[in-house]
Amino acid sequence: MRKTIILPTIFILLLLVVISPSWAKGTPVWWSSALAEAQKDGYTLTTPEEIQSLSASSTNTIILDVRPDYEFKTGHLPGAKNFEIDLGDRLELKPQKAEAFKHVLGTDKNREIVIYCRSFR
Repeated sequence: MRKTIILPTIFILLLLVVISPSWAKGTPVWWSSALAEAQKDGYTLTTPEEIQSLSASSTNTIILDVRPDYEFKTGHLPGAKNFEIDLGDRLELKPQKAEAFKHVLGTDKNREIVIYCRSFR
């Protein structure tokens, strides 16, 4: 049910951004397990460099920052929209929040959506 509520027919690019020196040293230690989990659920992980390239080459991409608004205000990817997703939203969005989410995404079901947060836990 989670996929049908959130993004029924949209290909999702999931970006997990970690602000840490681990990216400078190469792939973070958690990357392979996160990649396997994402692929199992039908998502794709991508790097910050791939997101820059995607956003530069496409005007039909939504970059969605799912952190709390106070974190979003401290810095975010250029052009990103903020829509907080918390642990309570993990299994199902409440109707009011689901409607707000649809509003943020718009009506185009063919656009690519990049969802990112600050860290992976």
